[in-house]
Amino acid sequence: MRVVRSRPLLLSCATLAAIAAACTSHATPAPPAPCAALAQSASALLCQWTDYPGDPVLAPPGEPIVGDPTVVAPEASPDGRWHLFAWTFAAIVHYASADGVAWTEVDRPFKIGSVRPYVFKEGGVYHLLFEKFSRVAAPQISAIQISDSTDISTWSDPVTILEPTLDWEMETQTTVGNPFVVARDGQYWLYYSAAGVLLPDTGFTEPRYIGLARATDLRGPYSKEPRPIVSPDASVAWRNMGSGSMKVLGDKYAGRWVAFENGIYRDAMGASHSAIQVLESDDGVAWREACPAPPLAPTGSGWKKAFVYAFDTVRRGGDLRVYYNARDGWGTGIERIGFSSVALSCN
Repeated sequence: MRVVRSRPLLLSCATLAAIAAACTSHATPAPPAPCAALAQSASALLCQWTDYPGDPVLAPPGEPIVGDPTVVAPEASPDGRWHLFAWTFAAIVHYASADGVAWTEVDRPFKIGSVRPYVFKEGGVYHLLFEKFSRVAAPQISAIQISDSTDISTWSDPVTILEPTLDWEMETQTTVGNPFVVARDGQYWLYYSAAGVLLPDTGFTEPRYIGLARATDLRGPYSKEPRPIVSPDASVAWRNMGSGSMKVLGDKYAGRWVAFENGIYRDAMGASHSAIQVLESDDGVAWREACPAPPLAPTGSGWKKAFVYAFDTVRRGGDLRVYYNARDGWGTGIERIGFSSVALSCN
């Protein structure tokens, strides 16, 4: 079992040309606090990221994988510290940090079979959404569950809020996961990954589609879009195998929504990868590329040699950070967590 992530410039010239041809537009962000730089287009602002020089900042605890980080910044946490949740083969692991760089394990609130967490805070309540596999020995069926906490430490019993019910959610795997929630228009918009595509050179699957469901209550019931909002596309070089996962920035920029997606693809040499692309949308349903190529991608060597995977974004002062995990190989490899940032020049 594996999760989805992203990948940039391990690409041939032909692949780069295909990516550039697929990119057709440029978005503009504009958040709640006035930021002069956010009047620029997304291509000018969000297509050039700086890796933290000490990456990776978090290694797996005695196993090959720590993945799909979701982060709570100090100003949103109950104790003024950074908090990060990520999954391993054994559990969802909760880490804390004074600076968002050096992390210490706090606890393991949800055990084996619980993966791909996301923390959504509303008022004084932290909602932890995650994908739960029902058959650990043969992980082919999953649902999205939710648990609540007021102190980010003690969690309620999980409740299932979304299950696979549509034909396209049952291709290769019968799964819904990688949850992400944004509150808008009096509803909760739940973006999620579904189904799977097998990567032959790794032996594991990655998400094939991205779907959207809406509800007036965070716990549902949810009404799903009948078809995927993002699908693999042979003409899109960075998403020609699978759609990975998606997270939408909480602010609309210049009237448009901005999201990050880590597509799954095969390169010109036949090797599989994942890379994070920036997307923009007028309605939050139909999305288009904002950058000429995925700005966060595999490097061909080091800790993100092969895949740049699932992620979370957090605003910190004048910067936007993206925490993500990356993999240094295919059939065998270690997955670690690092982050990159971009300056928003907030006053």
